[in-house]
Amino acid sequence: MRLTLEHTDERLTRRTGLILVNRFGDKIKLPSRINRAFRKPGSNRGLEASEFVLTIAEMLIDGATCLEDIRLFEDDEAYKEMAEIKHLPTSDALGDWLRRHGGTDGEKRLWTVISSLIQTMTGGNGLTLDIDGTLIEAEKGDAEMTYKGFRGYHPLLGGSTELGLFTGSMFQQGNLSPQEGLVGFVQQCFVNLPGTFSTIRSDSAGYNHHLINHCFQSGLRFSITADHDVSVMGSIRRIPEIEWNKGKATDGSAAGYEVAETVHTMDKTLHSFRLVIKRTPRSSNQEDLFDGPYKYWIIATNIPQMEKDAQAILDFHNGRGEFEKMIGEIKHHYGLDHLPCGQFSANSLYFTIGILAFTLVQLLKRHYFGPEWKKKSVRSLRYRWLHIPSRIVSHARSMIAKVAISAATFTSLLEIYLRILLFPAPG
Repeated sequence: MRLTLEHTDERLTRRTGLILVNRFGDKIKLPSRINRAFRKPGSNRGLEASEFVLTIAEMLIDGATCLEDIRLFEDDEAYKEMAEIKHLPTSDALGDWLRRHGGTDGEKRLWTVISSLIQTMTGGNGLTLDIDGTLIEAEKGDAEMTYKGFRGYHPLLGGSTELGLFTGSMFQQGNLSPQEGLVGFVQQCFVNLPGTFSTIRSDSAGYNHHLINHCFQSGLRFSITADHDVSVMGSIRRIPEIEWNKGKATDGSAAGYEVAETVHTMDKTLHSFRLVIKRTPRSSNQEDLFDGPYKYWIIATNIPQMEKDAQAILDFHNGRGEFEKMIGEIKHHYGLDHLPCGQFSANSLYFTIGILAFTLVQLLKRHYFGPEWKKKSVRSLRYRWLHIPSRIVSHARSMIAKVAISAATFTSLLEIYLRILLFPAPG
């Protein structure tokens, strides 16, 4: 059958479900939270900070990849009418605002907003704070060379896999080590969500006496990937062969590695701690000059042996994979693997707005979509709920969105929408 394309002046949108995010933001008074955190505009005609921040956040949630994508929002008259928006900032205005308010100060201001949300709408204690860094390639004017050999940035992230939320970030140049300022970063994560964490879990960036001593002094437990330095490998070689046990897979069956543990200390640590070691045989032609016939994975921990034996520590530390998935989602599904500006300060604030967007979606799923949506990505949310077509019809004092989906899906969408409108704000 022949297909003909025709233009229509009807008010149509593919972003019907994005109004759920918009109304959720209104429900939790997000615009006023943002405006209180930032300086007021310089003139009466200037836009409030919330208009810039929430515009970028909605763009990232919708799947935008650059500031110029604001034109697609500006052209979507139907969605603007639903969201009661007359005009949106231009891409140039967004870039100018990011440059004016970015940097460490802007990052801190926006984190006061994010922390107020997660403190109000989440709870728990005895949870694990995961810490990890990630590299973002950026051929920008002020980006520095990373250890991977490309120019870019090296933000540090902290968060909770139990809550599915980030609790801190520190945007850094690509040439900075994640070890720098790590104790201060951990303390800031605790301030952002106080009374929640009892354990710190980190990759080898956390294997230094500053963080380990901080944990001992603060009564915190830690699980940190250890370096293969001379002292550590010497401790491992002194473990008798009889103390190496067969490792176990998650189903309890025998695995192809062995597990053992020993006690170790660093030159400047206050106390000794456990080293839990996983070793896997190398093939005969792969023997390493330093490690010998085995590959080693080593974890430093002060978690008592009676609470978690060596195998349990390995399984617990493997849980870092969930946090790496969270970082992968915010980078690749929210478009933060590409940063739009040529200045470090502007990109710092843009990245933090991405964390706000991620937080909004996670809290929305947590409180209104049910437990089955807790671990689903924003791509699934876009496909199922956000990118829904509709036609806008206006009558006297009302506006109707005629939604083009199945009756069953429409019923579920309407239930979520009414819960957001009518139920008390979570907290």
